[in-house]
Order: sequence, then C-alpha cells, then structure tokens
Amino acid sequence: MGDSPGKRLAAFRNSLDMSQRAFAITCSVSSGLIGQIEADILPPSRTFLQKISARYRVSADWLLHGTGEMLLAEMPGFAGRTGRIEPSEFAKPLAGDFRFDGEDFAMITRMDLNVSAGSGLIPIDGGQSEALAFSRSWLMRNHISADLSVLVRVQGDSMAPGIPNGALALVHCAERQIEGPGVYAFNRGEASYIKRITPVSRKPLAWVISSDNPAYPSETVSGSTLNEIRPVGRVRCVMVAL
Repeated sequence: MGDSPGKRLAAFRNSLDMSQRAFAITCSVSSGLIGQIEADILPPSRTFLQKISARYRVSADWLLHGTGEMLLAEMPGFAGRTGRIEPSEFAKPLAGDFRFDGEDFAMITRMDLNVSAGSGLIPIDGGQSEALAFSRSWLMRNHISADLSVLVRVQGDSMAPGIPNGALALVHCAERQIEGPGVYAFNRGEASYIKRITPVSRKPLAWVISSDNPAYPSETVSGSTLNEIRPVGRVRCVMVAL
C-alpha cells in the first residue's frame, strides 16, 4: 500500500472512498495538510497521528514505517487503576488531550513569569515541561480556555495564607484586562508579582494593588504609574501541596 507515509495515507483514504476534503473534516484538520502529507511534503505530526488513530484506529507504526498491521486491534489507550485512559475524539469540538472514563481532559503546562518576555512568560528552566490535567467540563464551567492558560509557581508569602509560597497558580492569559477585582499575575519594572488588583475609579483610572498578607501594605496606582503594570493574566485557581 505504498512505500512512504504519504502514499500509505493516500491509499488508506482512497480505501474509504473519501476526498481529501471529506477525510480532513473527519480528522479535524485542513485538506491542505492532508494534501501535503500525501505528497510527502510534510511528515505526519504526532498530533495528526493521534487524530487518525483515534478516528480510524490507524497504526502509527504502519503509517510511518509500513510495519505491522494497518489497523489497531482495539482503540488505543490503557487501563489505569481506576479507569481507562484513551485518546480524545479529536474530530469533536473542544476535544481534550485525552479521555478518562469518557471525560475529556486538557493539559495545562507550567511556565515562569519573566519581565523581558513579550508575553511575560517563558518556559521553565531545564527544558522539562511540567503539566497538569484539568477536565474540559470544569474549564468550560469556569469559562477558562486551556490553550490560553498556564501554571505559574508562586514565590514569597505576600499572598499567604490563601496562596502560600510554592503554590501553583492557574493563570488565565485571556484575562489580561483589569476590568474587575481579582488576583492577577503581572510584571512591573524588573520584578514579577501575583497580587490582588481592585479598580477603585474609572475617570481617572486608579487601581489598588494589595496583598492578602497584612504585613505587606497596599498601594494605589493611577496616571502614568499604571503604565508600569503589565498584566499577564488573572489567577483562576491555586493548587497547594499539604
């Protein structure tokens, strides 16, 4: 069935009697991507392999190397101690990164606050990605986009006891605008902070920046001082090790 990943993909698609466009829709990718893979311009990515495996049970080894059976004997995944973990149905809107007992979960990675980065965020040192899984249903109930969220390690005790030193904070970067009271991650000068920000007036615009720890005084900022505050996002959840 062909001697390259592209030829094997084309042969499999033709066996389904589907056009590139129709096949792409079922895999939740563009028809242009299917065309480039079949022409051996682009190799199948890990994400694409996951999608075609979840949708059609196509073996990644077969598609990439021509080895083994074309179709997996059963849906990919494995049984954990409390349930089965398997790929999400990527053709479904808002699919997660994997499914556990029928529920979709999305992975959110950890990054570091950084004053020199355009987004205010950089990957953590060491090149090893840390990530935690959150259920899609919980994210949707709380109006949080996993693709626009990161985990940030809190340093210091200014927000203790609610947010102690070392806690992981889920920062929703879609909420960069300070439109209401909340806890925000932001950069200022040469430092990064997680503090409570409360708008106190609109004209002129003024905010109160405060800590939950009473040992740290509050500050009211307005006018040109507001330009020093570069919000990264709003903190929507905190995870604490006990």
